Amino acid sequence: MGSAIPQGRLAEIVRDARSRTGVPAVAAGLSAEGSLELVDADTPFRIASISKWFTASLASAAGVLDAETRRLLSHTADLRPEVAEPLPEVCRGLWSYANSGYWAVGERVAAVTDTSFAEAMRDRILEPLGLRATSFHEPDGAACGHVQEGVNGQRPVQSSPYPASRFPSGGLWSTVEDLLRFAEDQFDDPYGVQEPQADALGAEYCLGCWRRELDGGRIAFDHEGSVASFQSLLLIVPEERFALAVLTNSWRGSGAIRRVIRDLGLNPASNSASLRSTGLIEPGKYALDSVSAEVRDGWITEQETDPIMGAAAHRKYRISFDAALMSHRVDFPRPGVARIGWNALERVGA
Repeated sequence: MGSAIPQGRLAEIVRDARSRTGVPAVAAGLSAEGSLELVDADTPFRIASISKWFTASLASAAGVLDAETRRLLSHTADLRPEVAEPLPEVCRGLWSYANSGYWAVGERVAAVTDTSFAEAMRDRILEPLGLRATSFHEPDGAACGHVQEGVNGQRPVQSSPYPASRFPSGGLWSTVEDLLRFAEDQFDDPYGVQEPQADALGAEYCLGCWRRELDGGRIAFDHEGSVASFQSLLLIVPEERFALAVLTNSWRGSGAIRRVIRDLGLNPASNSASLRSTGLIEPGKYALDSVSAEVRDGWITEQETDPIMGAAAHRKYRISFDAALMSHRVDFPRPGVARIGWNALERVGA
């Protein structure tokens, strides 16, 4: 089946997205039926939580993909995001994003392979696929991250060390060329990670990746990444043998990525009706560990602490039940719970 994605325009689309959002660096790659389009293909970026797709694949390759590992990899193990402790009672049984589950899987991989998690990833995933520019250590020539300063300004920040204990949830550096090679290997789901495990936020979460319907009925698998002033996206449409990787070095990168997605015709199908059906909007204050939010008059004011930089990110946005990729997807799955920033947060005040 031929790809419906417009080809030959990626450089123009990226150039426009970068100029309109002010993102310092945007790298992108598009693979369609063996044909490649690349923009800044060799610059390494942090890929953040796209690493989870790699970790799920490694768990399968290492033979630890049992029922408990599936719960950990699909964010259905009732864990808090940054500590291996239970969610509040009211949030249990819901899908809730948890880096801590991936750390537990990393420990299982290290135990069964009798090596470190990073070495197991290198030996079983990176080297077999020829991903020479992908590693857990910052390479020479890597993009420098930028944080917002004032209303329109951005300033570069020194790269923060990434603890080895966090590698399974988001530690990789990579290039768009390497990511496309990994994505092409995922077209036929060789590791069995593309089976949906849970419904959440208008899509289905598998193992290390989302499954969602795009406009036109096409089925895509994707994962976003956001950490330490880097934002990223990897997306595949297996039926069309299509893959897209977009990497940015700014907290504003989500805006640039959304423009690339839109101009390539990759917007998700409308999910507003399904998200509204999960529950009514319940105004109030919600919190879980380092994430807090206030829902008021159709708006959400959110604060989250970046786990690597320690910096607080402040956001205010309208509640949307039909949000695009790389934007703020919200739902209210049960009374007393709001799922904001992919985390199930308990209502803590009016």
